[in-house]
Amino acid sequence: MGSIGIAKEIAAKGLERRAILLPGEVGKLIEGGYQVFVEKGLGERIYISDDKYKKAGAKIVSNRKSIFNKSIVVKLKPPLPQEFKLLKNNLLFCMLHAEQHPQYVKALKKRSVKAIAMELVRNRAGERLIQCTDMAGEQGMIMAFQLADKIPSDCSVLVLGYGAIASGALKIAYSLGAKVKILRRSEYPHIKHFVRNKDIVVNGIIWPKEKRERREYLITRDMFPLFNKRAVMLDLSVDYPNPVETCHPTLLDKPFYEVDGIRHISIFGYPGLVPVSSVKRYSKQVLPILLRIASTPFDKLPKYIKNAIINPETYPF
Repeated sequence: MGSIGIAKEIAAKGLERRAILLPGEVGKLIEGGYQVFVEKGLGERIYISDDKYKKAGAKIVSNRKSIFNKSIVVKLKPPLPQEFKLLKNNLLFCMLHAEQHPQYVKALKKRSVKAIAMELVRNRAGERLIQCTDMAGEQGMIMAFQLADKIPSDCSVLVLGYGAIASGALKIAYSLGAKVKILRRSEYPHIKHFVRNKDIVVNGIIWPKEKRERREYLITRDMFPLFNKRAVMLDLSVDYPNPVETCHPTLLDKPFYEVDGIRHISIFGYPGLVPVSSVKRYSKQVLPILLRIASTPFDKLPKYIKNAIINPETYPF
C-alpha cells in the first residue's frame, strides 16, 4: 500500500489534544519508503510544530479531504460523521470500538472502507499491543481522589477487578496510602457487604456481553446508601451497560455527574488527561504495526492483525 494520511483529531471545544504519531515515528515510515501526509496542526496541541513533521520528511496538508483519500488513513479516535464521508475505498486504522458503536461499521460499509481496530490488535497471550490501559487506571484514580472529601490516606477504596486497568488504579491508591480492598469474583454475591462505608468504588472489570444484554448489574442504585456520604463511583470500563447500573460515559469537559449524592466518573478516554505521555506511548506502539500493514497485501496480513479487521459484510450487528 502506498500513501499514508495522518489525520488531526477533531473534538468539541478542543478537548482532544492527542496525535497518533510523533515526528520520530513518521520519519521511520518515510525511511521505509512510504509517502506520509500529515494534516496541518496535527501536533500543535502537544507543542509539536508542523516544521518538525516536515523535517521528518512528511508533507503537510491543510485540506482534510486529501488526508482522508490516502491508501491508509491513520488516526487515534473513530472518525466523526463528516470524516466518514471523506473516506472511500481505502483502509482506516484507528481505535474503533465497533461493538459499542455499530453505526461506525455501517458507515464503513457505505463508503466501501476496510478497517483495522487498534484496540483489537493483540499478541498470542491476548494482550493489547496498542494501549494506555494502566495509564487510564492511574488517571482515573487521581481524579477520584481529587473529588473525594478526604485525603487519600483517609479513604476506603473498593476495586472491582485486578487486570491492567484496575492495576493502574491500585498503583495510585496504594502509593497514596488509601485503605484498599480488591473484590474477588467469589465475593460478588456479597457485594452489599463490601461496598459498605466506602469512599471510592472502582469498576475495573470486563462485563460479559450476555450480562450487558440482560441488563444485569453488580452494583445497583439501591446500594448507594451503603456508601459513605459524597462517595465517588469511578468507572474505568468502556462497555455499556456495565456492572454499575447508574454508569454512562462522560467526556473531558464534563468528567463527572451525580446520582443520589454519589459522584460518578466515567470518562471515555482517560489517557486524554495526559496527552503528552499517552501520545509518546501510542506512537511507539503503532509504528511497527503500521509498517506491517503498509508492507503486506491485505489478504496476507498476519493473524494478530487479521483478528483486528472489522468486516462490514460479516459484522454481527
